[in-house]
Amino acid sequence: ASAPLANGAGFAMSIGAPGYCTPAPEDGLALAKAAGAGGIAATPTRPIAVLDTGVDPTAPQLAGRVMQGYDAGTGAPVSGDPDGHGTEAAGLAAGAGPGAWGLSPGSPILPIRIAGADRVVTADALANGIGLAVQHGAGVIYISGTGPLVDPFDAPSWKVLRAIDSAVSFGVLVVAGAGDDNSPSPGGTTAPIAGMPGALPHVLTAAAATVAGERVDSSNSGPWVDVLAPTEGASAPLPLASCLHGYGFSRGTSFAAAALAGGAALVQARRPDLTPQQQYELLRRATDDVAEDGHDALTGFGRLDIATALTASPLPAEPGAEVDDDPFWLRGLFAKAHPPLLTPRKRVARTTGSVSAAKDPSDVYPVRLRKRDKLSVVVTAASPSGELELSILNTTAGDFDVTNGATKTLLKGTGGVSSAPTLAVRVKRAGRYYVAVSTIDAVDPEDPTFAPPTQEPYLLKVSRRPHRKKAPKHHKKGRPHRAAAKHRGR
Repeated sequence: ASAPLANGAGFAMSIGAPGYCTPAPEDGLALAKAAGAGGIAATPTRPIAVLDTGVDPTAPQLAGRVMQGYDAGTGAPVSGDPDGHGTEAAGLAAGAGPGAWGLSPGSPILPIRIAGADRVVTADALANGIGLAVQHGAGVIYISGTGPLVDPFDAPSWKVLRAIDSAVSFGVLVVAGAGDDNSPSPGGTTAPIAGMPGALPHVLTAAAATVAGERVDSSNSGPWVDVLAPTEGASAPLPLASCLHGYGFSRGTSFAAAALAGGAALVQARRPDLTPQQQYELLRRATDDVAEDGHDALTGFGRLDIATALTASPLPAEPGAEVDDDPFWLRGLFAKAHPPLLTPRKRVARTTGSVSAAKDPSDVYPVRLRKRDKLSVVVTAASPSGELELSILNTTAGDFDVTNGATKTLLKGTGGVSSAPTLAVRVKRAGRYYVAVSTIDAVDPEDPTFAPPTQEPYLLKVSRRPHRKKAPKHHKKGRPHRAAAKHRGR
């Protein structure tokens, strides 16, 4: 891959080179079989948006399913793939033969060109590309390329984060690779590397495995890794201008993410009874666990297993895919999905939730209070060792004050974590306030091997107590007030 170029303090991302040119593979179904999609009939799905270098509509494996493409920088229509990377990714997601098959051979492909000849991706291009994908009806967005996430709070990174959150809030599944910058330390340990955009919340993040199921050592690790996608060594179509044989050999997590995108489209189409949140959880958790029980930083929940995801019962509700990390997502178009827990007519409310350091770091709840109401909040973690922080934001809370760690609108906070944080405050004015439940950071700078729990379930109880004025004292009839009696006795 070419070296990423920074266009902001925290945003640096580039797209790697396409796989080297090869003849047709001996087993074009190797990828589908390795990912549990072998034998599944081609299924019409919502479009898979391929945010990459473009897609060649003449590739036989994609014939008739490549939609009009767009340039993310200008919004103008474009066609073709001058590089080859995007065509190869589209083939891994949705190739239908001859020679090579992807995971969802019935999916339309929506090409969004986010990189030019230098394979460098700017924050503007990525954010605009995500918006174009949603605008043109994508059900799944595949993002090609990765780069180190230096500062998630700088303006370019914020722009990308908001675009991803917006897509997820409309039921779109967003998929990216973990990155390929892993290099074990001399002691043999592997420190988590936060890759952009795979380490951002609400993204389905793939590390790479071989078609035989072995994890690829160059794949980045960390609590944000969801699954291993077995694409290393699989072949996919390349434009004839890039390769006279017409096939490329896939390497790296961007191609692993392409396969995951194809699987996501299948689950989305074949499990319409499920909410986007449930589809998200099945893709990342209904897997073939290959290492430690449950989640680990190297392999996520295990190898991608589409057959299991298509047949498994819905998993227990865990809000990994919800978007309520900040007040922004509780207002305007999103307000209906997030009604206030408390109102002038409702004094007590209870709800359950779950936060994740890597995927869903905060849950924010609106409450409507009257002037001088006393708001009491109690959060109880499901685990005695749970680490939760509690905050109350005032009526002027900014759109992203929670994620940005702003203090100017913080009415009260615990200032630390515990398994049962509590807060109480009497408000001075009527209006909409916000209760935020947060968890610890995904990465500990002093211990890069630290892996926080995948989910931190909790019970939240909020209550309001109206302010009552002291009633005036009433004296019994015929009995004078003490002061009056004293006066008369003078």
